[in-house]
Amino acid sequence: MGASLLLVGLAATLLSFSAGATLGAVKTPQPMQPLDQPALRAMSFNVRVNTASDGDNDWAHRRDLAPATIRFHQADIAGVQEAYRGMIDDMQQRLPGYACYGVGTNDGADGGACNPVFWRESRLELIRSETFWLSPTPDTPSTGWDAAFPRTATHVVLRERRSGFELEVFNVHLDHEGAQARLESARMLAQRMSDLPDDARVILLGDFNCGDSSPPVQAITDRCNLRDARDVSLTPHYGPTGSFTGFAGPQYTGPLLDHIFVQGVQVQQHGILPDHFDGRLPSDHFPVLAEILLN
Repeated sequence: MGASLLLVGLAATLLSFSAGATLGAVKTPQPMQPLDQPALRAMSFNVRVNTASDGDNDWAHRRDLAPATIRFHQADIAGVQEAYRGMIDDMQQRLPGYACYGVGTNDGADGGACNPVFWRESRLELIRSETFWLSPTPDTPSTGWDAAFPRTATHVVLRERRSGFELEVFNVHLDHEGAQARLESARMLAQRMSDLPDDARVILLGDFNCGDSSPPVQAITDRCNLRDARDVSLTPHYGPTGSFTGFAGPQYTGPLLDHIFVQGVQVQQHGILPDHFDGRLPSDHFPVLAEILLN
């Protein structure tokens, strides 16, 4: 894509590009932070399902763009939502150096959408992984409460290679229709977090299909030690206030549906990234990015 690649609004992102800059413009980007620094970059990114009904925004037009967004922002951890197996295969081909774990919501294998977690292998190694369903029967594929579809939580424990610190990473996609399902799923997640040691380092990534003052989000922050990374960031939030666009365009400010919650880590920066490629969006959601310190 070269010089035609247009990434709008990256001024205060973690790569320090000038506001409104275009690749190849006069202003020169500042040097990137070396990857061996102790900070980790965690991203939540709903990449939108592969459906022909999206027309020019279907996955065939975006399969290069979504992975490019993850690479360009040098995410060490990326929690992805709405990725079917073929989409995950496409992303893995375009994300060399990343490992991935995630299973289908329908059967615990390849059926249905996945909520995979990608991590940079040079920085992190997998200790263990699991998937549980957001339902009254979490150990078996199931649909909970009034949800329209089966919903899962992907859980991986990663060890940062340099420091040896371990990090509990959860990635979720709460139901888009069932209000009870969203609330009960949030309560289940909060209970899982409460069962972790008090000194655990935790990141919860996801599309929660609800805003920061909604009952599900309040259930998470009220019932355990997790906090919204935006609220505890050492620097002010960067980017739009909303994360959903519905492919309406990079200037569209939609509702805030996507969140990163943390415990036991220090958040240096937080942003919602309205990236686009000559006007084409990589998804109908903007990615959310947080830079954290484990120590």
